[in-house]
Amino acid sequence: MILDPVIKNFRNVYVPEGPAARLIWVEDNPTTCTMTYSEIYPGRTSAHHSHTWEHEIFIIKGSGTLICDGVEHAIRAGDAIYIPPDADHYTLNNGGQGVIRRIEVNPLSALLAEAQSNNTNNKGNHLPVIKNLDTIDQSSGPARTIIGPDDGAKTYSMAFRGVLKGEFSPKHIHPGEHQAFFLEGSAILECDGTEFFVSEGDAILVHPNTDHEWRSNSDNPAKWLVFNPV
Repeated sequence: MILDPVIKNFRNVYVPEGPAARLIWVEDNPTTCTMTYSEIYPGRTSAHHSHTWEHEIFIIKGSGTLICDGVEHAIRAGDAIYIPPDADHYTLNNGGQGVIRRIEVNPLSALLAEAQSNNTNNKGNHLPVIKNLDTIDQSSGPARTIIGPDDGAKTYSMAFRGVLKGEFSPKHIHPGEHQAFFLEGSAILECDGTEFFVSEGDAILVHPNTDHEWRSNSDNPAKWLVFNPV
């Protein structure tokens, strides 16, 4: 059975100052994780909570402070963040750079559990992993892991992918899904012989066992994040 990829741009599903928008959700039939988009306005925070699953966050725009088990960590645009299970955490927008825009990826199993709200800092010592894209090779070529098992990721990894003018990734098939979030530029995603246009702000789900490739369609580089099952 051939399944078209799921392609949703955050601008089409997010309501300003509203709750997190579901980019890839249960109705899209992911097998590994879900993806949401949210914003944190200046002086505000994300929900203060903990949960038994890990999750990953990418900061698209803005800067602020991640508080994890009472310890402050500066964050900024381009940061990939791994939050370990059971960490008490929230993000404060105090960076003076306007709205924080971010995507968040959670394991599918999180839909069956509940986060716990916290009003005081946990006395645990769960350290987040924070890596900025500036530290990753952003040239074209194979996907480059940003967050993976070596960082504690148990369900899915985060990687960077890019293509330049005239380049493409070889067609391939794998038994697991992958998800992507387009950071810059545009490209053609071909799935089982059908072409789909993808561009900045798009969240994408490529279903398992799909013959697919990514290829350049402009003079400008295309850059995106890829989330693959561990």
